[in-house]
Amino acid sequence: MDWSRAKTYLILTFLLLDIVLGYQYWQARTEQASYVQSFAEQLAEVRELLASQKWELRTEVPKTTPELGFLQVRYLPLPPDEWAKRIGGGKLLHQGPGQVTVDLSEKHIAVNLEEDNPGDKALAQIGAKLSPKETYQYDRKLQESKDSGIIQYLQMYNNYPIFSAPLELVVQGGKLIRYQQTALNVVGEGGGRKQVISALHALRSLSESIDKSGKRADNRVIREIRLGYYSKPFNADEWYLIPMWRILSDREVYYVNALTGEVELAR
Repeated sequence: MDWSRAKTYLILTFLLLDIVLGYQYWQARTEQASYVQSFAEQLAEVRELLASQKWELRTEVPKTTPELGFLQVRYLPLPPDEWAKRIGGGKLLHQGPGQVTVDLSEKHIAVNLEEDNPGDKALAQIGAKLSPKETYQYDRKLQESKDSGIIQYLQMYNNYPIFSAPLELVVQGGKLIRYQQTALNVVGEGGGRKQVISALHALRSLSESIDKSGKRADNRVIREIRLGYYSKPFNADEWYLIPMWRILSDREVYYVNALTGEVELAR
């Protein structure tokens, strides 16, 4: 065997392999840089489009587009004797399918709306809920004044919020006076999973919807866009929640169907 020639072939083989791997690495980095640039360019276009309609985008826009399906749900069923155990020692004001409103004014629970996640301490004092409190995640606060407003939590499913199942803590004068809750049981998933449209696509759909309506509001601010599940309430034993992008403005809440791009205004 000619070892000198074999050594030359071996060196050339490794050199060729280095070239191939180097090219693949360069191509991967180029594609990655191109994707980031593409997203940045699209984001800039969406900002300009909204600005032309006197809307300001003042929030981070998610980049992920996971695969999601419909959620088959029903109201959480509870026999009457279970309600007394789950209303946190307050007075029952309203009871309906999977829904409850409870007066807590006599418990004198203090709430500081200036804190981060201000309802956490109050939840710990209320006690049992329609669902374990671990299934809820802080969503937002709707502050009317320094010491009055609503703190909203959302029921979660696989780390995605169910916008149709809120737990709302009503605060007046720095005291928790009542809470109202809608709780759902997830029966299963249906329709097969599909990749959702991007958050940028959802914002474009909102912009197109504004154009079609002919009602352009001045100086509105988009403060959040978040992916979850939503449907309007149904008078049925079971129904489906749809993957939705929720877009919060400083005045209204919009839902964009994350599979079709259809826009609806929350009522």
